[in-house]
Order: sequence, then structure tokens, then C-alpha cells
Amino acid sequence: MSTPRSRRTRTRSDLPARLLVLFVVALAACGAAQARQSDKDQPIHLNATGNLIGSQQSGKIVVTGNVTLDQGTFHASGDKATGYTDPNDTSQWQRVVLTGNPARFQQTQDNGTLVHGQAQTLDYRVSGNTVILTGNATVVQEGRGSFQGEKLTYNTDTGEIQGSAAAGGRVHITLQPRSKPAAAKPAAGAPASAPASAPASAPTSAPASASTSGTH
Repeated sequence: MSTPRSRRTRTRSDLPARLLVLFVVALAACGAAQARQSDKDQPIHLNATGNLIGSQQSGKIVVTGNVTLDQGTFHASGDKATGYTDPNDTSQWQRVVLTGNPARFQQTQDNGTLVHGQAQTLDYRVSGNTVILTGNATVVQEGRGSFQGEKLTYNTDTGEIQGSAAAGGRVHITLQPRSKPAAAKPAAGAPASAPASAPASAPTSAPASASTSGTH
């Protein structure tokens, strides 16, 4: 009598953790895209049509109304932005938080691929080269795949993405299959396939099925 193998019961509480692991593995298989690494060396332009409160010297600036942020090929937009300057150098942005319904961003990678995403909040950590998307977050790598979760982190320098689900929620991944190369066509007049050569030990007069008959 065989002993049944032990089997771990998978509860619903295991699901988010298992999905998060799958999310990370899928990204590793997809490979890290090369983001536009020169963007971090470009100036940041913050524009809006509404009000501005605060100053660089105070370390905090709030702007409202059709807000746009531009840095090289990186572009973001929202209804409101709160910018924080570097305490050691108030001429430099440390982070800019954009909110909207939703707030959006896009960036062109070094290979020309467009990456774009949206969420209720975009927290652009300038010094860390990351955008933290929170609240119904989505990031799409054109031609490669899309990623959805409660929170996603996109690296504007390397193109890497990390994600997590809300408590009891899910993360979702869609990966695009790579296109397969077309099969090479045989040259004109060439046979479609060469006949298989007979085994050296087989007599030439024996039928082709003789070498496999009687085997079960």
C-alpha cells in the first residue's frame, strides 16, 4: 500500500503572495528594458495653468491646473503637483508628486520603445530615478506587455518594474509573444526533403518497415 504524498492546502490568503512572486518572475523573463538613461541629466520643467503656492526656498511648491512635467523624453501630467526641493540644494528637485483622475506618464526608451502608465498618484523620486504609481496603477511597455496592480514602481533609468497587490487583491500581467521568423522556402527545383538513409546493417532488399516490426 503506497503512502499518499503530503499536499499543502492553498488558502485564499496565499493568493496575493503567490501572484506577486509570479509577477516578479514574469518581469525577469521579459528582461529589463533599457530606459532613456540620458533623461536624468536633463532639466525638469514644471508647468501649470492654475495657482502656485510656496517657493524653492521653502522646500515645497504646489501647482494646480493642467500640470505637466517634462525631463528629456520623460513626460508626466496631472491635475495637481507637489514638488519638494533637495534640502542640500534648493535649485534641484528631490521629488514631485502628481495626482489626477488619473495622473499619467510616458517615456521613450533607448531602443525607441514607448513606456506609458497611469494611476491616481505618481510619485516621481528624482534622486532615485523611480516613479511610484499608486491607486489602480497600470504600466504598458509597447510591444512587450502590460502590468497592473495597486502599486507599481517604474525605474526611469533601467526600465525595471516592480509591483504589488492590495490586501486580498491581485496583480495582473499580459506579455506579448515574440513574433516567430518565417520558415525558409526551399530553392526552386530542390526536393522538399532528402530521403532518410537506410541503416548500414539493413539489407537493401528488405522493406522499410522490417527494422521496427515485432517490437512492442
